[in-house]
Amino acid sequence: MQLILIKDVPHLGSLGDQVRVKDGFARNYLLPQGFAIAASSKNARQIAHKRKFLEVLRQDAIVAAEKEADKVGELELEISAKAGANGRLFGSVTNRQIQAALAEMGYDLDRRSITLHTPIKSVGTFGATVKLHSDVKTDISVKVIPIDPAAADLKEAAEGEDAPTAGQEQQAAPEAAQAADDDPRIGDETPTSGESAASETAAPAEGDPHQSTAEDAGTAAVPAENEGESQA
Repeated sequence: MQLILIKDVPHLGSLGDQVRVKDGFARNYLLPQGFAIAASSKNARQIAHKRKFLEVLRQDAIVAAEKEADKVGELELEISAKAGANGRLFGSVTNRQIQAALAEMGYDLDRRSITLHTPIKSVGTFGATVKLHSDVKTDISVKVIPIDPAAADLKEAAEGEDAPTAGQEQQAAPEAAQAADDDPRIGDETPTSGESAASETAAPAEGDPHQSTAEDAGTAAVPAENEGESQA
């Protein structure tokens, strides 16, 4: 079936492209989802008007894609990956990782629009093609930097231990509050009854009658002794 795309469809075409697809794909997906219209003679007048409008949109999209391609083509991506002593990667670098690196730089692209020139399974510099429009492509450079797997594992483990989970933070809050309540140095400093009694025993209050009586008795005993000496 002949269709005219009214939206970009990855791996098929861009807005305004006329494409041929299987009838089932057209009727079950492209037409009901609003990605395309049928390029049949039954609606030739409508299609002619629609195509003029789509062509204007298409040219605007191409101009925008060309400007973005100039910027993307100047990028030098660096991706870190675990590698052995011989430079072989533990796995490979895929278009998903390249897509993520581009997203960090502000370029939101479909991973399916990124094609590797060769599989990336070792450190070094590699090439990839980024498709920004059905008529606009650009090549980028991808530099793979090795990471010592042992050091990477230790770093990941340390970061995992240092970062408390939400449950640990929630548990720490009431424990800190309970510790503050149990600390004798924090809170009410009013002495207990035992402390008050000990303080009173150690330091009698001023004007204590018992203390005054003892002092008076000692004073009275001195003249009595003196009087005995005089009689002798």
